Amino acid sequence: MPRQHQRGSNAGSSAGRSVRAAVKSVLLGSDGPTTIEECRRCGHTTESPDAECPTCGCMDVVTYRIE
Repeated sequence: MPRQHQRGSNAGSSAGRSVRAAVKSVLLGSDGPTTIEECRRCGHTTESPDAECPTCGCMDVVTYRIE
């Protein structure tokens, strides 16, 4: 039986912070590129591209590199 994504009060909080940090680094400039690993199924930000998504269990993670 597949897991279903449920939104709670903390859902997306780490993803929101990561995306916000990436946008700030692009707009304000930074010393180097920003890298974000995100689950392709639910959009949750993960710690590693090789990690299973803690939200939905999916192993399909995409890496965005923002320079």
